[in-house]
Amino acid sequence: MLSKLAFRNAKRSVRDYIVYLITVILSFSLIFAFNLIVFSEEVQNLASSMEKFKVSVIVVSVIVVFVIGWLINYTMKFMFSKRSKEFGMYMMLGIEKKDIMKMFLIENILLGMFSFVISIIVGYIFSNLLTAVIMNIFELPFKVNFVFSWQPFVLSISYFIAIYLFALLKTSLRMRKMKIYDLLYWDKQNEGRIFKNNKIKKLLFVVFVALGVLALMLAKIGFNTSDDDGSVAMVMISIPIIIISIYGVTITVGDFLIDFVINRKHIKYKNDNLFIARQFTSKIKTMGMTLGTLSLLITLSFLSLSGSMIYSDIFYSQINSIAVYDIVMSEVYTECPEVLLIPASNSTKTVRKYENYIEDKYTVKDKLQYNIYTNEKNTVKKHVAGGIFGYVDVDCFLRVSDYNKLLKMRGLKPINLKDDEFFIHEYRDISQSVEKYLKNNDTLKINGKILKSTGNTYKNFASCWGSGMPYFIIVPDDIVENMKVIDRFIVIDIEEETTKEFYENMCRDVGKDIDKNNLEYDYAEYCIGVKGHIMAENKSVLVIIAFILLYVAFIFTAIVATILAIQALSDSTKYKYHYSILSKLGVDKNQLYKTIRKQLSIFFLFPVIYPIIINISAISSINQLLGPVMSSDYAYVYSILYSFAIFLSIYLIYFVATYFGYKKNITE
Repeated sequence: MLSKLAFRNAKRSVRDYIVYLITVILSFSLIFAFNLIVFSEEVQNLASSMEKFKVSVIVVSVIVVFVIGWLINYTMKFMFSKRSKEFGMYMMLGIEKKDIMKMFLIENILLGMFSFVISIIVGYIFSNLLTAVIMNIFELPFKVNFVFSWQPFVLSISYFIAIYLFALLKTSLRMRKMKIYDLLYWDKQNEGRIFKNNKIKKLLFVVFVALGVLALMLAKIGFNTSDDDGSVAMVMISIPIIIISIYGVTITVGDFLIDFVINRKHIKYKNDNLFIARQFTSKIKTMGMTLGTLSLLITLSFLSLSGSMIYSDIFYSQINSIAVYDIVMSEVYTECPEVLLIPASNSTKTVRKYENYIEDKYTVKDKLQYNIYTNEKNTVKKHVAGGIFGYVDVDCFLRVSDYNKLLKMRGLKPINLKDDEFFIHEYRDISQSVEKYLKNNDTLKINGKILKSTGNTYKNFASCWGSGMPYFIIVPDDIVENMKVIDRFIVIDIEEETTKEFYENMCRDVGKDIDKNNLEYDYAEYCIGVKGHIMAENKSVLVIIAFILLYVAFIFTAIVATILAIQALSDSTKYKYHYSILSKLGVDKNQLYKTIRKQLSIFFLFPVIYPIIINISAISSINQLLGPVMSSDYAYVYSILYSFAIFLSIYLIYFVATYFGYKKNITE
């Protein structure tokens, strides 16, 4: 009989907690989909670093599983509280507690198994969609694949069993402690208040806000300092402080809000403000810790979404700087080893082996060997910021003929330079300091000759032109005659496509002829850049970072919205009497629905406000560090707007579903 009752109750729960079940299904679907992807040979073979994708997804999935476990445990506790009176009645009728416990656990196991089976089906669909996106990033063809793989299935079912064992164990322990009285009145209980004195709460609210400001300031200073140890320490210290601030502000803000409304009569008695204020503050006072956790998850969602956008921007910005030619080789030759911070070495013989291999196997379309020169002075350097990539402390020069050939190989327009002129091409992060220098110094004395400035630009700068050099002074060819060579490069464009396999075959074939005991054995790894290989490795990192951050953001957002929806829909049954009183007092249906929309809007927006402030401040601080490698000065603003847009689009779906469910519950 109890088994039939459990099955009937499980069917009823599917209807009553449909939002929760959809979130659980989607969460497990994404976990299973990512497990399918990381164990896919097709994805693993895209780049050598894709093995890190597997490890990263498994680690992040463990964190996600803990959060999903919290959601399931919270919902089970919530479901139990709503049915506690029913269970108390069963005990009064003589049904043993262990049988009631068994019935409730069977109900939740049935719901869990139903969710898991559906999630496997949906997971296969998600995995194909995500794989299609990955293949598109790598510019490779994709075909639909529904092949069974035991590793992702075993891993996913292990997560599922661990979550439900934890949640069922906690529920079982909770029920064992219950007596008939506890069950009959348990639905009247709320979260215990941490701070009961209102005056203390108001004082602590100010303290927690101050802690939040302190944490954001520490993060800003940390991202802006050049001392690596100090900056990391400041950022790490700011993290626990901001977490404490999030919980503290959420728990203590209720009294501030109610005082603000009640002490202002023009707000208090306007329309339905008093009714909504009372409903809302009673809610946040009794579930402060839960709302604090939700605010923390929303903060992580915002930062994850912004982070994925920032890294995508950095990838597409930097790939146009580091992979602009098919092949770039450094001869590791310098007449100034103390300046370039490398041992005096000449890899000419090794370079020739690779060069001959390329010319024998492939069709060379264009080729340039060029030197970077220095007069061993820092006439410009001492006035220019070092930049994020600059470690060479002397002025670096390129012959205008070499520079124009480099531009031509990229399909760019060459520059015209007279015999008494110079031009500076710099990285974007030092552009302002270069412009400031040229504004105050429009001439440059080199080897006894005065050259006039023709301007500068940061556009189309290629970091592969020279290592550790944030700018190049372009001069007439004869100016460098008495200068020392600081570095030497060979740039090659070929007719064939450069791929990851191209690089691996070249390293394998040429590497066989190089003495493994020689320092030049690892030459290819450090001194040869092949466009296809660079693109594959960087795209794999893009997939790892961007996909994982989106994965975390989506699940956290859905979990937050689900808990808010469950709470709101439960309140709709509890407050049905309140709304019936309003209706009897003459409030028409349209006004009643407007009140519901306002109440739900405030409830859903409350845990979002503080995370928005944190996200804006944190991303602005991160921009101080990463801004130079991003596509524009406003790229970080777009990442913030992007995070808001994606979050709100998911959040809005849950809000609309909650609103219609709420409206249905109070009108039935």
